[in-house]
Amino acid sequence: MANLAAVTDSNYAQDVIESNTPVLVKFWAPWCGPCKMLDPVVESIAEERGDALKVVTINVDDAPDLAAKNGVRGLPTIALFKAGGKVEALTGVQPKESFDEMIARHA
Repeated sequence: MANLAAVTDSNYAQDVIESNTPVLVKFWAPWCGPCKMLDPVVESIAEERGDALKVVTINVDDAPDLAAKNGVRGLPTIALFKAGGKVEALTGVQPKESFDEMIARHA
């Protein structure tokens, strides 16, 4: 996930909560096999959406408080934030269409 910005406790407010564009956040961990399976899907969403959607990642091992604060109970969790709040989240490996539909519901 080299081309996606990594969010930590220190830049979470600026990069997610205060963002002027919707933000898709992938909550993941290095030991999570299903998380790795979603990498190409998340990267393709980032490429397709361009500047209309910011796509970032949060390593829950490095930021457990952010995971807890956002109700992440399973990995991977893909959450959509808009206007400073989480509007929807999907957990587990899903087809790309599921994420496209989630984004479209809140466009």
